[in-house]
Order: sequence, then C-alpha cells, then structure tokens
Amino acid sequence: MKPGILPNEGIYRNRFAQKYNRLFYDAWKNTRFNPVEGAYWLGTLSRQKKQQARRRKAESDQLMIPPVMIFSVTNHCNLRCKGCYAAKRMEKGTEELPVERISTLFQEASELGVGVIMIAGGEPLMRPEILWAASEHRNIIFPVFTNGLMLNEGSLPYFKHHRNLVPILSIEGNRHFTDHRRGNGVYTQLIHTMEMLQQSRRLFGMSVTLTRENFEEVTHPVWLRHHHNLGSSLFFLVEYVPQSEADMELCLTDDQKMKLPATLKTLRNLMPALFVSLPGDESQYAGCLAAGRGFVHVSADGSLEPCPFAPYSDINVRNISLKEALQSRFLNKIRESHHLLGESNGGCTLWENRDWVKNQLLSLVTP
Repeated sequence: MKPGILPNEGIYRNRFAQKYNRLFYDAWKNTRFNPVEGAYWLGTLSRQKKQQARRRKAESDQLMIPPVMIFSVTNHCNLRCKGCYAAKRMEKGTEELPVERISTLFQEASELGVGVIMIAGGEPLMRPEILWAASEHRNIIFPVFTNGLMLNEGSLPYFKHHRNLVPILSIEGNRHFTDHRRGNGVYTQLIHTMEMLQQSRRLFGMSVTLTRENFEEVTHPVWLRHHHNLGSSLFFLVEYVPQSEADMELCLTDDQKMKLPATLKTLRNLMPALFVSLPGDESQYAGCLAAGRGFVHVSADGSLEPCPFAPYSDINVRNISLKEALQSRFLNKIRESHHLLGESNGGCTLWENRDWVKNQLLSLVTP
C-alpha cells in the first residue's frame, strides 16, 4: 500500500468531512435572506461537494488530500503583537514565494480538491497581489486573517466583489486585552473596520485567541452577541499556543478546555453565526489533524509543514508540485503517529511534542 492512508482512517476522515460540510450549509442558512450572499453560499455548497469528490478520488489512489490548507503568505507585518509566532519566523529572513508560483499553487490545490485555504501572515494585506491571485479560484474559499488596519474604503470593495475572499479580523477581546497585545488604538480601529464591513453587507468574521485571561469574556454570549450585532457572522476561537515555556501561563486551564465544547454548543443554539474551534476536540478524530489528515501548512518560503506551530519540513513547493509535496515522508511519519498526538496542555500537541517532531525529521534527513 502506498504511504498516506492508514487502516480505519476513513472513519475519522468522514467524521471530519461531516463537520466541515456542515459549516458551508450553515453559511448558506445564515445568509439565505440576503439574496446575493445566500445565492453565493448555495453555489459554494455545490462547489465544495465537487472538491470533496476530488479528494475521495485521490484517496482511492492512496493520496491524502487535506480539505484545508493554511498558507502564511508573508512573515512581515505592520504590527508587533506580543507572543506572535510569525515574528519569530521573520527573524530567519527567508525569501517569500513569488506570486506567480502562488497562483499556480492555488490552481494545483483546486485540482486536487482542497476546499479552503486560510490566508495568514504576518499581515497578508501587505501582499495584495496574492489576494488577486486567490480571487480567480472560485472552487476554494479563502478566509483572510488580518489585523484589519489595512482594510479601508480602497480595499473593501475588492472583498465585496470577490466573495470567495472572506475577511477575518483578529481581536483579543475588549479594548484592554486587544490594545495590550496589539498596540494602543488597535481596538478602536477594528470597531471602525467592522462598521464599514457591516455597511457593505459583506460576510466577515473574527478570530479570537483564547487565553486563560480572556476566556470567560470572549466566550460569553453577551460579548459575542455584541460583535455579531456589529456584523460578524463567523467566529474562530483559537486556543493560545505558547512560544516559550514562560508563556505557558497564558494557556487555557484544564477546566476551561473541558468547558469549551459545551460552550460552543450553547453559542450555536443562541445566535445565527458560525463558530470554529481550533484545534478543536481532536479526540473525536483519533488524534492530531495536522500533516494532511485535516489540514496542512505552507510557510511564506514554500516549506510544506504539519501546522503553523510545527515549523519543520523536508520538502518545499517552490520547485515541485503540491501533489508531489503532499507525499512527503515527514508528513506521512507524523500521520502514522497521530494516535499518539491527542489533547495537549498548550493548544498544539505538535508544539508540546516538538522534540519528538524534530527527531522524526532528523531520522529522515540524517544519512
């Protein structure tokens, strides 16, 4: 058997696919009374089913295609947020992929069946040419994770006319939490950006990093309903991943982690919005979803990595196709051990087991 698909893996892939497909159905349900948005997301449902069929065809040939890719298009940013993992990468000074290769990478992903490419950074709006390239690939939804400061009257119409690009504004909670981590005045500018997006009647979302300090506020229905009333229809709740042992004190407590699934269920029943928890309850998928089981990460220089918080790679898409890169021996090694990589204390099990991950890579590249 060709490396890539493990026995009984189909059970967990189908379980993940059901949750994944439900998001697009709910996106249509929540926008169906807006004629333009509703029609778009109804068409998206059909296109996503075609992408799923492409993934299943690839799996019949023993090739694992993740439904989701995360692409950190640049390490550069107009902010210097505390605890930012991308800032660590910027210190390495690697050469970023040119837009021409990125455009063909999107095309390859579309043909293989990838359904969602999360555009991250750094600040992705510092490379607007990448958004132009993304807008051409209608089979893929591109959530664009941005600090929101470069979204203005000049750039907003582009999002409005290319609905497969979905702006996701990063926020830390109230004014204190947000300005403390991102800089004075950022919260006020984000609220202004939300108001502009709401006036455009454009679907957009928010990304909130959950720490033990802000957890109670940002998962409270009152806080979320306030921002839903400002127009946000999609909430990414991302568990904090430390960048050093000293940062562990910001990780969610065990009680908070146990509380999160029930909180999400309550929130979904309270308001017509989409709630995505990352990494989510990985126990229902028999381990970590990284390395292509559910998602994979492409760094700014083209390295294909298990996830953004595990910056290790044995292959690069700069000069080879995505299809070839997805057959990486290192990614397959991680997938073979996913059952050992369950819930973590720090939001990311690969970060928590980083010494083990590095040793797996060394075993492949050391003669």
